[in-house]
Amino acid sequence: MQSFNSDLFLILWVICFVLTRVGLSKMFKAAGQSPYLAWIPILSWWYWIKIVDRPKWYMLGMVIPGVNILFSFNITLDLLRSFGRHGYWEQLLGTVFSFIYFPILAFKPMKFYGPAGNRTWKEANVPKHDGLREWGDAILFAAYVAGGMRALYFDLYQIPTPSMESNLMVGDYLVVSRAKIGMRIPMTPITVPVLAPKQIMGFKAYTDLVELPYMRLPGWYTIKNNDIIVFNWPTDDDADADGLSDYEQTAEGVKLRLPADKKDNYVKRCVGIPGDRIKLQGGQIYINGQLLPRVGKQQKRYLALLKTPITEDFLEQNELGDFNFPPNAKQIQDAAQKTGKYIIPYHLFTWPENFEKIKNHPEVMSIFLDSIDEGYQRVMFPGNVRFNGQLLDNHADTSLFEFAHPKWNINNYGEVRLPRRGESIPLTAQNWDFLKLAINKYEHANIVQRGGKFWADGGSGAEVKSYTFKMGYYWMIGDNRYNSLDSRFWGYVPEDHIVGKPLFTFFSLKKVMAIDPETNQPLTNNGNMEYKVKGIRWSKIFSWIE
Repeated sequence: MQSFNSDLFLILWVICFVLTRVGLSKMFKAAGQSPYLAWIPILSWWYWIKIVDRPKWYMLGMVIPGVNILFSFNITLDLLRSFGRHGYWEQLLGTVFSFIYFPILAFKPMKFYGPAGNRTWKEANVPKHDGLREWGDAILFAAYVAGGMRALYFDLYQIPTPSMESNLMVGDYLVVSRAKIGMRIPMTPITVPVLAPKQIMGFKAYTDLVELPYMRLPGWYTIKNNDIIVFNWPTDDDADADGLSDYEQTAEGVKLRLPADKKDNYVKRCVGIPGDRIKLQGGQIYINGQLLPRVGKQQKRYLALLKTPITEDFLEQNELGDFNFPPNAKQIQDAAQKTGKYIIPYHLFTWPENFEKIKNHPEVMSIFLDSIDEGYQRVMFPGNVRFNGQLLDNHADTSLFEFAHPKWNINNYGEVRLPRRGESIPLTAQNWDFLKLAINKYEHANIVQRGGKFWADGGSGAEVKSYTFKMGYYWMIGDNRYNSLDSRFWGYVPEDHIVGKPLFTFFSLKKVMAIDPETNQPLTNNGNMEYKVKGIRWSKIFSWIE
């Protein structure tokens, strides 16, 4: 992925560099080194290491991405101790906010006491701390190193839902590279480190007092069709408890209420990249008129008629992560009872080779492919409806209205075209429904449609005939096509929501849907499906992701 706002990032980096070096140069001088050496990138590390008396091979650790987070923490802490800064808050500010604390030190009396990286000197001169302080130091170290790695280079992700089965299973733990496709600079840098959740015990785990614009450094890999990608779910918190949307209208335009990097992480297969024309026909995906080949196991939906209620053991034995009841389950049961048979219909999601195994199970009366999507109440993106030619929003009562795209469903969708960064697209009544989410929510343009024309500044500005997009947009679909909440339902993913590319599965727990033995119904918790662990998938540990 291309860099974004890299010039702004360079400006911010130079500012932080200069502020840090103001204090560092004074410390160099107090330690007997030339203060000018502190201003030379990379070379300054050599003399820094020399001042604190760490081994010379530390320089190698300082130039290896990822590893340098660990080494920089150590030599920064050594430097603070070398100048008598032993307080916990002094060391916290000095290691995490060096660009703030170091220039403050420059205006205070400074004395070099000795090389704190030398074990002998450290044991003789650095104060011993009680157990509570030792725990504090350990937490600070873990948060600095793990938080830095997670924010910049790598992330860990657990598959929570079956939308990517059978290629990625519920219980898989993935290593995700942030840097491969281009490192996204954290937008909310002041946050609870390591886990970086939205909330802890009902309170925000970050502050939006310091919120950076979208910036991305260049990567060495460009996202391609069929790549598996981790991203922040764009419509997370679209409708909260008070019924408000994820974005609110202000005098300046549309403002996001939840920072992009604090939205829930999703993982899907990126079938469409910026500039692509996408069409689903008969369950097949066509990109720019060409059939997109499916990768990995080909998950499909089957109607299974069982003699007895489905069990957790049945799911485990047949490698089934999920199931549901077809909309016409009662009609099927009633028809069977008229012939004197008792059956329980289920929709099972699996790949064709596993279907051959399941159909021979003694509890399965019959099973067959069920690709016709009928009976489900689905609202496809853009999900708008029209009544007497007037466009209504998603929250309107749709029972009396006609959908804008009545023939679109999970098998047949589009054709739609994804905007590219820097591309100018004429605005029309035909494409406005599809594009307005990108234009007004993600790019804050505040353009409105009125009288068949488009107007800037919420309708008070000049007429707009075309729009130039600031970002590129991606189309994500789950491999479990018939049981995946994806772009078909909530739309495209803007590039500032892209997190990274999964590399491999480093661990995998065998999980199946939890079933209430009394009601034979799946168990849920606050609307989320519950799963039970049935062992370890040894074959998936350290397996590459395709």
